[in-house]
Amino acid sequence: MIAENIIFLGACLCFLSAAGQLVLKMKKRENYNLFLLFTLLGIILLQFHSMATSAVIAHPEYIAFHPTVLFIFCPILYYAYYIVSFPDAGVPKMYALYFIPALISAAADTYLFVFRNSPSGDLGRMFLGGENPADVILFKTFAVAAIGQILIYHFRLIKILVPSLKGNGGKNIIFITITISFLSATSSATVIPGYILGDENYIRFSALFIAVCVIITYLTGVRYPGFLQMLSLKVKRGIYSRSLLKGLDVDRLMLELEKLMTEKNIYRDETINLADTAISLGITHHQLSQLLNERLSMNFNTYINSYRIEEAKKLLIANPDRTVLTIAYEVGFNSKSSFYESFTKITGITPVEYRKTYHFIIR
Repeated sequence: MIAENIIFLGACLCFLSAAGQLVLKMKKRENYNLFLLFTLLGIILLQFHSMATSAVIAHPEYIAFHPTVLFIFCPILYYAYYIVSFPDAGVPKMYALYFIPALISAAADTYLFVFRNSPSGDLGRMFLGGENPADVILFKTFAVAAIGQILIYHFRLIKILVPSLKGNGGKNIIFITITISFLSATSSATVIPGYILGDENYIRFSALFIAVCVIITYLTGVRYPGFLQMLSLKVKRGIYSRSLLKGLDVDRLMLELEKLMTEKNIYRDETINLADTAISLGITHHQLSQLLNERLSMNFNTYINSYRIEEAKKLLIANPDRTVLTIAYEVGFNSKSSFYESFTKITGITPVEYRKTYHFIIR
């Protein structure tokens, strides 16, 4: 009973963490991704809870689309790792292909839970009873395959994080993350015999450990409010310790990058991103990200916005009759709010205040 309560608590904390991502004032892509990640994990824990308590015997709908949820969790988890490792990069190439297993699983789950001839309590009863008709085997096969994919992503994260243990400072953040990921991988692996044998004890044990990892993660977030930012910084340092710039003519690349900004004015394109700019330079987006961090101590977005703001300052003074919004669009911003935010961050005052201050000095 205690184990089931901890599992339920873990699910509730997942949904609470998911809601917390949506109430932030300045939401970024990682916040939306974490919302999906925590929501999916909360659903998975509730489904495990229904298996551990044998509630699926009377209510097989509790585990409806369970393998599909697991498969969707995988690319969402991967993207969370990707954001931490390369916060300046856009969406990974071919990312949509990562959802193909989820689509295949969704088709199988649709058959099991929507078009199946006898969708009463048979599936839940046979699953936990160790019976293996075709429907149960189909369910187990996709569930085990999804767990296998989750394990791959966990170990990829550990591989990314290990180099970050080198160097000074912030090791506790990395160590906590590696530990949580290792425990999550171990507990995920434990559920595989639970699926194969239809044994709720294995499932209960696995879900309990996952719930404990969720609780530890939640408490870590309370202890370290800037947890993700610190983690991202340490990971980048770990990646950069294995320099991606060896063999490159860094000075030449910096000159070419400056030409792209000052002669071609690519910063005016509101869709410009790290990956496209890197291609123009003939390097990878990881290399460009490291180049900007090591040479200029800034990320790609800050670099682009610095050029946009410099041009905007000139236009604000040279064209006093033009609106702030038209100037914002001309220099590459896609909204007034993002323009104001970046301008204020760089100059310390708003565009309107900057224009008024200049004209006041002239008078």
